[in-house]
Amino acid sequence: MKLNSDVTTLIALFAIVNPITAIPVFLAIAAGMDGAHRRRLALKTALISGVTLFIAYFLGAVILNALSIDLNAFRIAGSAVIAAFGWKMVMGRGFEKPNGPVAGAAVVPLAIPLMAGPGAIATVIALGNSEVGFARLANLVIIVALTAMTFVFLLAAAPIERLLGETGLMVVSRILGLLLIAISVSTILAALASAFPRLVS
Repeated sequence: MKLNSDVTTLIALFAIVNPITAIPVFLAIAAGMDGAHRRRLALKTALISGVTLFIAYFLGAVILNALSIDLNAFRIAGSAVIAAFGWKMVMGRGFEKPNGPVAGAAVVPLAIPLMAGPGAIATVIALGNSEVGFARLANLVIIVALTAMTFVFLLAAAPIERLLGETGLMVVSRILGLLLIAISVSTILAALASAFPRLVS
């Protein structure tokens, strides 16, 4: 196991998954929930995003090939969904709050596509296709570590909420929403450049 390479991979995946950008959405959905329900929502979100990355690592390329879906098309479609959530945040529109079980909100929009989105899935698919032997085990450990870090950051949402207050959260939510749109546009442009290299030549 090459420690420097593994740390670089973990940092890169964390930057792509970026659970920090999901905190305003998490707080909007978790508004009115008690501590136990928030922790349950955070745990389910982290686990679902981790499982999604595991599936993508082992089966992502197989599934896309079986459905004849180009990876760039997948990245563009996922980015469009992320941009839609970013637009809601910028415009100050609320997210649907679960009335009963929180599993639905943990899946969409928190785990997919905000964290286990097209960028993260494309990255782990590439890792799964390029690594062999012990390096694959190292990558699996990295995904587990990323899942744990996601859970910790979502648990920190409540202290962040108290620190920023309602006005601060509103400002941060709009800024992060704009960043989500920018990330989506960048991903779409990168996918188009990969699919049509002559456009950037």
